Amino acid sequence: MNQQTAEKAALATGQVRDKAALVAQKLRERTPDPVLEKTEQAAAQVRESAARAGQYAADKAPGPLRETAGRAATAARAHRAPLLAAGALIAAVVLVRRGRGHRR
Repeated sequence: MNQQTAEKAALATGQVRDKAALVAQKLRERTPDPVLEKTEQAAAQVRESAARAGQYAADKAPGPLRETAGRAATAARAHRAPLLAAGALIAAVVLVRRGRGHRR
């Protein structure tokens, strides 16, 4: 039973990853180059700020919290593909909804 579940999860993950890649490619094709460049610059700045904030938090955090965060980071790295696929799917859904003018 667990093997079947794992196979279904792997299949679903693959489908989500493929769909997210397709959506990302379509977005890249429709996005003007200056916007892509600004997005890349903003992403680099966010990564840099996040690294500084992470280092500051690591310096100030107590030992047990650092250990727990380390275990969580290890688990996230071990399951990177499904996490990225889920994140990409969520981003795609949000972008599609915003693009359609769906307001609540």
